[in-house]
Amino acid sequence: VSVTNNYETDSFHYDYTTKLLNCKLLTKNPYRSYFKQVYPTEINEYELTDDMLDVLKSYTNSLSNKCYIKTNLNLLSENLDEIDWMYVNKLRSLIRGLTQTNIKHTYYRGVNLSSTEIQYYIDKRNDYYYTNSFTSFTIDRLLVYSGNALLILKTENSTDKAKKNLANIWKWSMFTEEKEALLAVGTKLKILSVHYFGCKMQIIIHLLFTVLILAVVIQGQGGGGDTR
Repeated sequence: VSVTNNYETDSFHYDYTTKLLNCKLLTKNPYRSYFKQVYPTEINEYELTDDMLDVLKSYTNSLSNKCYIKTNLNLLSENLDEIDWMYVNKLRSLIRGLTQTNIKHTYYRGVNLSSTEIQYYIDKRNDYYYTNSFTSFTIDRLLVYSGNALLILKTENSTDKAKKNLANIWKWSMFTEEKEALLAVGTKLKILSVHYFGCKMQIIIHLLFTVLILAVVIQGQGGGGDTR
């Protein structure tokens, strides 16, 4: 990123004046050719191996940034060859392979969004985008990150195929009390509406060919979006 001028790519926009890095909403999935299902497509809880459990625990351990860096932070870059695709594919394969019958109707996520990032959602109403990282949610609204925005993910009308991209992982997390669920990178979503709800902004999106709804309640304006 230039230190003297604004800088823009397909993935982000750097504002030199505000020193903010704004993550764009991807219109194409740049990761597709790198994805591989490295674990079985159906994994029961009792079939989880030590390797699988280590992948989950290492990602959720916020005290160890190594695994987080080689997934989300590198996924946000455009140097895809520097990404640890073995680890990314292990985590994605676990999300999509875990056999679960307890997917909740509602999940929550707190984030910080800049005014530019909010505008990205507004500009893409009725359009699609792909998630550019693994995205964490919680089933408990009181446990969300205290950012300036609240994402509300509803799944009660989603197809089983759509739910493959979401997994409840808190049982194997380093921090089970966070009640964490994880949405896979490269998930295709559609923005249905962007509007104020009272004094807050609400963004509703759904997963392709489902009625998966994701709402964002904006409480104010802040820095770049949280990627975890």
